[in-house]
Amino acid sequence: MEVREPKRFVLLDFYRFIAALGVFIFHLKNIDKGISPAWNGSYGLFVDMFFILSGFVISYSYPATSTGLRSYVRFLVRRIARIYPLHLLTLLIFAVLALVGISGPTSHASWLDFLHNLLLVQAWGVTDHLSFNSPAWSISAELFCYVLFPLFMLLAGRVSPLMLAIIVALCYGILAHAHLPIWQERSQMYGATFDFGMLRALPSFLNGILLTVLFRLSSDCRRKPVAFAGIALFAGSVLLLNLYAKPDLAIILFSLAILVTATGESAFARFPGSDWLGRLGNTSYAIYMVHEVLLILLFKPAWHYFGLQPSMFPVFALVCCIILTVVADMTYHYVENPARKLINRLAPGDARSARIPKAEPLDLSETRQAANAS
Repeated sequence: MEVREPKRFVLLDFYRFIAALGVFIFHLKNIDKGISPAWNGSYGLFVDMFFILSGFVISYSYPATSTGLRSYVRFLVRRIARIYPLHLLTLLIFAVLALVGISGPTSHASWLDFLHNLLLVQAWGVTDHLSFNSPAWSISAELFCYVLFPLFMLLAGRVSPLMLAIIVALCYGILAHAHLPIWQERSQMYGATFDFGMLRALPSFLNGILLTVLFRLSSDCRRKPVAFAGIALFAGSVLLLNLYAKPDLAIILFSLAILVTATGESAFARFPGSDWLGRLGNTSYAIYMVHEVLLILLFKPAWHYFGLQPSMFPVFALVCCIILTVVADMTYHYVENPARKLINRLAPGDARSARIPKAEPLDLSETRQAANAS
């Protein structure tokens, strides 16, 4: 029996939504030093899941017939249309805040910092600090992967799945554990942001492409129960991040959760609540990009104004997540989507020949634990 290919992986979209809120909470907990250590999990590693999801979703939806310079330019225009409008908006907001003397987690806001952020190269090793909307470092890292995307796809098409898996494992091993001189400690790759954060994104993005290859081979095991196994794996990875800082194990669980969920989800023609899951997934990028603005202007002042105690953090975090989701939903409908459609008109070629997913992984963010933006 022929298995219908899904147009969109709604459960994966929802995972991205949960992950984006996880990154937000990872940053929100810094408003008070007395907040329970139970909230000090490694949710910053959700950024690495975003990179894996990006590689999977983008490679899955990339047309096999797209070759040549024209297709490459079209691809870049469409990816820029996806990530840049909201990045530019938040960058300008932070520039205004800097001009009026309001600083965020980082105090760096020079004209050179602005230029790095404007060109989206702040994670390419050109600076020694985070600046402006600090979580945007991961968007800079994603752009690096977009530039190399045709080479990744060429590699995936030329080698066997086993060889590709070995290459992915070697990339993780070398970048995360080879004690490279660009980082001071082993495994510092998982905390890299401005300090060559684009190399942090590279193995996970390539990992996502590997998952696409494996997904294409999984047609015989696409059954509804498989999706529930994927959900269990994702829940397990979230629990792990809240208890242990084990980046390599988290990467393995993320990868399995994405592959198993996508495999099982493709057996569903449609299921209750899919529209809402998709809508929440649409908010993930905005949650990631605007949460630091709201943290500075609303959430942190509210915490201190009402004199809240650390014991109130769970309730406070829940309220903040709801407010942030509503703001992100409005941002998606009135900023992201219209701007993307406008820019996509500039892409060369027939728009129908370069279909893209309705929502992307986050694209999405974390900053180093100290300043954290990822």
